[in-house]
Amino acid sequence: MSAAPSTHKKKEDDVPSLPPDFPFIPIGHPDTMMSKESVRRAVEEFQVQPTDIMVATFSKTGTTLVTWLCHLLRLIAKEGIDYDFPAHFEAIETLYQVVPWPLLSWDIGYDPNVDGSQYTPRVFKSHLRMASIYRGCKYIVTIRDPAKTVLSFYNFLLAKQVPLVLELKDVSQFLLETPFVQGRPGRASIWDYYQEYHALRDCPSVLVLVYEDVVQNMPANIRRIATFMGLSIHNNTAIVDKVASMSTKQYMAQYVTLFDEPYERAKQLGRAGDLSQLAPGPKVATQTHTQQLNDTAKTVLQEKWNQSMEPLGYKTYDEFAAYFVQQNQQRWDT
Repeated sequence: MSAAPSTHKKKEDDVPSLPPDFPFIPIGHPDTMMSKESVRRAVEEFQVQPTDIMVATFSKTGTTLVTWLCHLLRLIAKEGIDYDFPAHFEAIETLYQVVPWPLLSWDIGYDPNVDGSQYTPRVFKSHLRMASIYRGCKYIVTIRDPAKTVLSFYNFLLAKQVPLVLELKDVSQFLLETPFVQGRPGRASIWDYYQEYHALRDCPSVLVLVYEDVVQNMPANIRRIATFMGLSIHNNTAIVDKVASMSTKQYMAQYVTLFDEPYERAKQLGRAGDLSQLAPGPKVATQTHTQQLNDTAKTVLQEKWNQSMEPLGYKTYDEFAAYFVQQNQQRWDT
């Protein structure tokens, strides 16, 4: 899990879609699943456009759902509500063909400058923190209860049979002894991400979605996403209902392999870093995770929150989420 240096530098001609005084942290090697060459190509050769939508999230906070919503919305905007969606889903091997993940693209044989460009706007996936993200486009970020995020992350990697996780005895050890949530030098923690979302709360190029609210109030959030993407379907109830019906866990589970990294393709190419992290694993959880964090793990989560988020005015995650739910209602629903 060691960090590696990168030649990534802030370009002088970057479009200031983020505030000019917002910190810039060059990308190191953010995830060992990716090769150094794939990261290099992403930071040196990938170019964003002002209309691009970058779904930039902390892992397991709703990335798959939001990228799916974005793709469905632009697909319907282009093809119409009666489009043969099953045929479209069957024609692609993975969602990464139409929603590239730039940092991983070379490892799995895709070009983020080309793949997915037949749709407008282009949509990309990223797990980079906002201080390291590609400048010059628009960003959808997500927040989720940290405890639920830990459980989801652990079960996801467990299903993939990632060796490091298989060696752990439970989810509490996963939180306490690995950098996946707490971070390490070169890899930001979940609280680093949330602090940056707070700093960007009024930035017009950033839409902060609350995962729990997206799930509970899908139609309203579909409208917000569509408006943010520049798609003129905000008041089209038929489209909103169609997208909502296709974004339930039950519907998405029919196409669960679409959301996997293309493991066999990556294996054949032989470029990836830690291939085990690309193994198939369900990104659409249809069953509730039953594990519980122990008291030590709960205390660590609370202490981290108190240190990082309470000074910003949020005593609890619920307060943090409520702020953005209210902001989105005022910003997009009026």
